[in-house]
Amino acid sequence: MRKIFTAILIGCTVLASAAMAQDSYMVMPKASQKMKDGPGGLYSQVLLLDHKNAQANITTRNKSGQVEQHAAWEDHIFVLDGEATFVLGGTIDNGKTTGPGETRGDASKGGKSFSVHAGDYVYIPINTPHQMQIAAGKSIRYAVVKTHP
Repeated sequence: MRKIFTAILIGCTVLASAAMAQDSYMVMPKASQKMKDGPGGLYSQVLLLDHKNAQANITTRNKSGQVEQHAAWEDHIFVLDGEATFVLGGTIDNGKTTGPGETRGDASKGGKSFSVHAGDYVYIPINTPHQMQIAAGKSIRYAVVKTHP
């Protein structure tokens, strides 16, 4: 499973990078990856790439986030450590626009729940509500590549 995801993650990165100039490569050594706390202490994150066609980061969470939906981005998530419950699909309850093409809300009506663990891969198409729910005392660390389809 890890080999499959690694191939997918590399493929997504290569495809996203194809839009960049041929000589615009980037290497982010582990030693230079510094975790930064996100708003409200919901997560810590290392931004690996922020390009007009792709973003990549590593995130650690120990608290549940809101339901979110991206109008222009799809997410490719690979769980590195820990566990969470993912809720995918449905409709966002009490949704509010939080940025261009970004909606967040309290819950997902009609979404499907499933557990994710280290080694699991989750693909989230554009306009798909999704939420990570973290049980008390648990955490999750994952890599995510966000691309424009």
